[in-house]
Amino acid sequence: MGSTEKKIPQGVSVEAAKLLERAYGLENNEQSRALYRDWAETYDQTMLQGLNYQSPATVAELLARHMENRHAAVLDVGCGTGLAGQSLAGHGFTVIDGLDVSPEMMEVAARRGVYRNFVHADLHAPLAVASASYDGALGCGIFTHGHVDARCLDGLFRLLKPGAPFAFTVKLEVFEPLGFKDTLATLVVRGRIREVFFTHDRHYSTSTQPDGVFCVYAAA
Repeated sequence: MGSTEKKIPQGVSVEAAKLLERAYGLENNEQSRALYRDWAETYDQTMLQGLNYQSPATVAELLARHMENRHAAVLDVGCGTGLAGQSLAGHGFTVIDGLDVSPEMMEVAARRGVYRNFVHADLHAPLAVASASYDGALGCGIFTHGHVDARCLDGLFRLLKPGAPFAFTVKLEVFEPLGFKDTLATLVVRGRIREVFFTHDRHYSTSTQPDGVFCVYAAA
């Protein structure tokens, strides 16, 4: 079994496995945009019904636990089709903006009716968003195989007001290789952020063991 095949959860459909293989094998922005253009309309079915994906609900609950003001502005980083945003709305949040590199995924997210605005942006590049624009943020499904690495974190925390929490998950297999462990530690030492919550948990309800880091860091 190849390294990519090992990352595919057992019991998924052939079509879902093919899409996941493409996701884990992304090498550039063009491939990423093409994948999510092709996947946008069936992403929810693949992830929720095919894979029993629970990370969006878990991350939304994490942010809700550490952010009392339900009317404050929240940025959903890598919002995709809006699964995490919908979960946030279920916790009573009313001002949610979505940021994603895929217009097609954001079109699906817009149909949920829970987002205020959308930001089309590439996390590999500087973000054209004003500093201290948001009272909180969450990220789900973006820090994984074939996606962005930890170099984007400093720029994301720049968008948060002092004390604002950022709840996100990182695929456990890439937490160290893509620099998340070291970058977060460095930002803490520099006084840019502080750790609020950190644990290992499962991305899928059918996972036999924790396969992700789930955490909350607050901007200083």
